[in-house]
Amino acid sequence: MVASEDYVDHVLSANLDSTFAFEGPEKLLEVWFWPLPKDAPGENGLRKVPLAKWVSVLDLVSCKVLSVKLSRDVDAYLLLELSLFVFPHKLVLKTCGTTTTLACLDLLFEVARAELLCDISSKDVHQVFYSRRLFMFPEKQKHVHTDWKNEVQLLNRYFVQGKSYVVGDFTSDDHWYLYMGGRQEGLPVGGQDQTFEILMTQLDPQRARSFVTSREPGPDSVVTHSSDEEEHDLGHDQGLETMRDTGLENVFLPASTAYAHGNFAPSTTSPFHMPLPQMSENMELSDEEDDKWEFAHDAFAFLPCGYSSNSVCSKNGHGYYYTLHITPELGWSYASFETNYPFLATSPVGIVDVLIRVLRIFHPGKFSMTLVNEKAPEEAACFTQLASCADAVAKLGYAKQEKVTYDLKGAYDLLYLNFEKSTS
Repeated sequence: MVASEDYVDHVLSANLDSTFAFEGPEKLLEVWFWPLPKDAPGENGLRKVPLAKWVSVLDLVSCKVLSVKLSRDVDAYLLLELSLFVFPHKLVLKTCGTTTTLACLDLLFEVARAELLCDISSKDVHQVFYSRRLFMFPEKQKHVHTDWKNEVQLLNRYFVQGKSYVVGDFTSDDHWYLYMGGRQEGLPVGGQDQTFEILMTQLDPQRARSFVTSREPGPDSVVTHSSDEEEHDLGHDQGLETMRDTGLENVFLPASTAYAHGNFAPSTTSPFHMPLPQMSENMELSDEEDDKWEFAHDAFAFLPCGYSSNSVCSKNGHGYYYTLHITPELGWSYASFETNYPFLATSPVGIVDVLIRVLRIFHPGKFSMTLVNEKAPEEAACFTQLASCADAVAKLGYAKQEKVTYDLKGAYDLLYLNFEKSTS
C-alpha cells in the first residue's frame, strides 16, 4: 500500500554495522518525468507509488530503506546508502559506496507506467541530471560506474539530447562530472529550480569525532519503554542528537540569528578513537506554517561511524530538502551537503550564509561547490553571491583554487568553485 504515515525499519536500523563502508562521494540521479507537479498524472503523481515498489527499484541499486518521512509536497526516504526524494513530478536519488544507481532505470519507468497508468518512457522525460565527484576508489565500483564514459554511454541509450561535462582540474582528485539530457521543452519551468552542493574532504578530526558512535548492533538497539510507547531505535535517536549537537539542524536559520556567527562546539567526550580505515519528529506541516521555513528532520548515526540525514519543508506548493552524508574515517574522510532551497532575494538566509555555517561545522581541508541554477532573474543574485564568496571564505582560512562557469544546455547555469586550506 502507499505510505500514509512515516515509516521506520527498526530491525534493519538496530542490526546495521557499517564497519567496512568506505566510498563517500555520491552518485546523484535526478529525473524530471514532467516539468511541474501539476503536470504529473493524478493528485500526487510519483508520490502515489507504493513503498514496496520503491523497495524493488532500490534493490537494483543495492540500497535499503531505513525510514520514510512524509510532507505535503515531497517524501524523503533515508537509505542505508543515503537518500531518495520523491516529488509528484520528479525524483532525486543520491547514493554512496558501491551502489549501482543506473541499474534501476528499466524498472523505474516500468513502475511509473504501471502505478500512474500513463504511457511514459525514458525518451519522454522532461529532463535528467546525473552527476558525481571523482571516486576515491573507482576500482571498487560496479556495473558501468567504474568509468564515466561507460556511464554516459548507458545514459544516452535511455535519454535524448544528452550532453556530458567534466568540471574542474582533470588532473586533481576534486573534479566533478555532470550529464544532462531530456526533452527540456518549454524551459525555464519557473519552479525556482536550484541545486547547491558542498563536497568536503580532509575533515578536521576534532569535528569528525562527532560522527562516531559506540553502541553495539543488535536487538538492544531497539528501544520500547512501554506497550503504549512507539518503538524506536538508537541509530535514529543518536542521529537526531548529532544533528542538534553539531548545529546541522540550524543551517537555514535566518541570517540575523546568533548561529550565523558560528557557535559550533565539537564533542569533548572521552575516551575517543577515530576509526581506522578498513578494506522524527512529526513531518506533518499545518497550513498555518506556510509563511515559515521549518524543516523537519530524519537522521541516522551509523556504526562505528558515519551519518546521514534528510530534512524537508513544504512552502508555497513546493517541496524543499537538504541532505547530509558524512564518512569520517581517517585517510578518506568526506562530507557532503546538498539542497534545493531557493536562494532568492526574499529568502531569509543567503547562500553564502549557509556555506559558512557548513564549513564551520566540518572545517574541511579541501572542498568543492556546485550550483546548478535555473536561468531566471530572481535566481541570478545567489549565483553572483556565491561566485564572489572568496573573501568571505578566506576569513576561514581558505584559498580559492578554481572557479568555472558553464552556460548549460537548456535554461541552466553552472558554477563550480574549489578551495583549499591556506598554508600561509
